[in-house]
This record gives sequence, structure tokens and C-alpha cells, in this order.
Amino acid sequence: MATRKSKDRVRDFTLEDNMLLQRAKTLRLSFLDNIIPFTNLDSDFNATYSDNWKLAIEDAEACLNDETVMDQLRIHSEELAKAKEEGFIAANDLEYYVGKAYPGKKRILEEFGFTERKKARAAQFNQLMWLRVIKKIADDHLVQLNAAGMPTTLLLNLETKTTAILEKETEQEYFKHVRLRLSRERIDKHNKVYAFCTTVSSVAKLIFREDYAHYIMFNIY
Repeated sequence: MATRKSKDRVRDFTLEDNMLLQRAKTLRLSFLDNIIPFTNLDSDFNATYSDNWKLAIEDAEACLNDETVMDQLRIHSEELAKAKEEGFIAANDLEYYVGKAYPGKKRILEEFGFTERKKARAAQFNQLMWLRVIKKIADDHLVQLNAAGMPTTLLLNLETKTTAILEKETEQEYFKHVRLRLSRERIDKHNKVYAFCTTVSSVAKLIFREDYAHYIMFNIY
């Protein structure tokens, strides 16, 4: 929404972003159609000023909107959830061979940490740590696991899935921080467009104070 604020940036306008840009385009065209009286008042109001205004509008248009940013964050969350699920599946594969190597030995399952799976799923402790500890304990029992027929690729797969979780979690957290920057930059760029609008609008009220049609033409709202 146009009234949304960040911790260190505030919108100077109350219009929705897309409405502001549409209004800015209209005001700029009106400015070009009436550029002579503006230039006569102040030579800074020239074609270069109009070009800079146009660039500011295009720069603001190139910003990702809130909806797109939230969609990207959702995708990161979904990818992380998928990676975590694949990590649990890899752990399940290992648990099968632990049970086969040590049939009926519950304490071995406790040593590996399989009895804490529910806590890991409930995020009561770090799933990454849980998977890494399982991998290290599996290395300690490698002879017995191999004798039980464990595939040579199983522990490599477990390690790969653990790394994938870390990467996806890092990507998600990174994007959360980038999102703050994107929001700040978007606000700054739209504020810049709004500054062009307010400047021209205020000057127009001086130039066209006796011409009501042109006077209201340069209203922002």
C-alpha cells in the first residue's frame, strides 16, 4: 500500500505506486506541451529537465513491486521446505540400515538421534545439526552399516541433502535482508518521481494563476 513505511524510509506521497507513475507521465507531457512559460520563468525547466524526469519514472517502473517481492520470498520458503523434507527422507533411508545392522537395539537408535525426529520436525532444535550428528555417528558405525548392505551412496546423499538445506536457508535469509533494501530503493525512486511532480505542480500554479484550465491541469491529486 502507498502508506506503508519502512524503518528508515517513508513515502512522501499517498497515491499507489502505479497511480503516481501514471500521473507523473501525464504531468510530464503537460509540462512539455507548455514548456516555454516554464523556461521563461526559470531556464532550468528545459528539455534536459524533462529527460531527467522521464528517466526517474523509468527507474521507478523497473523496481519490483511488493507483490513480486512477496512471491519471490514465498518461492524461497517453499524451496527450503522441500529441501528439509528431502533431508528427513535421507535420514529415514539411513535409519532403515541402522535397524538392520542393530535389530531390536533401541539405544542405538537413540544414539543416532532418530528418536528426536519429531523435535527436529517441530523446529525445537536445528535440523541441520541433527542431520550432521547423524552423519558423524554413521561414520562411527560404518563397518556395521556396510555389512548390513547400506549403499555406498547413502551417506553421501545424506550429506548432500544437509548441504542443500543450508544453502536454501541461507538464500531465504539473504533475500529477507535484500527485501529491506529493495523496499528502501523503491521508496526512494518513487519519492524522486514525486519530487519532480510537486516541483512542476507548484511552479505551474504561479505561472497559470490566471488560467484555471492550465492551473488544474498540473494538480497532482
